[in-house]
Amino acid sequence: MPPSRAQAAVIAERRTKLIKARLKGRLFEDIWQELGYASRTAATKDFSRALEARIAEQRDSIEIHREMEILRLDGELERLDRLYAEVEQILERHHVTVSVGRVVLLNDEPLTDYGPVLASVDRLLRIEEARRKVGERRAKLLGLEAPQRVEVLTIDAIDDQIRRLNEQLAAADREAGAAAGAEAPSD
Repeated sequence: MPPSRAQAAVIAERRTKLIKARLKGRLFEDIWQELGYASRTAATKDFSRALEARIAEQRDSIEIHREMEILRLDGELERLDRLYAEVEQILERHHVTVSVGRVVLLNDEPLTDYGPVLASVDRLLRIEEARRKVGERRAKLLGLEAPQRVEVLTIDAIDDQIRRLNEQLAAADREAGAAAGAEAPSD
């Protein structure tokens, strides 16, 4: 049965005192009775439990923060996708040159303004760079870029392994032959 809230508070307070005493360099032999433990071993075990609980809390906290960061990055990717779509729409439109509030004509045709197109292309490249950075950060958080262990075998190493296996097979054959010879009835 788990301890009551009052008991849990007493345990937490005693553990806090125990940890503080150990941080000051005090030995279990000197503090176990003072803190109300039944023995030095009980104090040692409780200290270990306190550290294990703290490590578990930190691990949980790290996982929560990691998940929150992944959710934030996912939201950032969605925002970048929306921006990308909006910029693509601007890129697809026909832009005309305007001067002093009037459309500039060339041979009675509106003169195309490539400034918004170039600005849109530049913006799309910046959005792509931001997407790449978010993707890299996300991959790191998920451990997708963790180093992988690779074993490289040379031809010499493979030949050496084949030689050893052949020797083991030959030895096994000799033992089997010797055992068969020992079991053969003598006339």
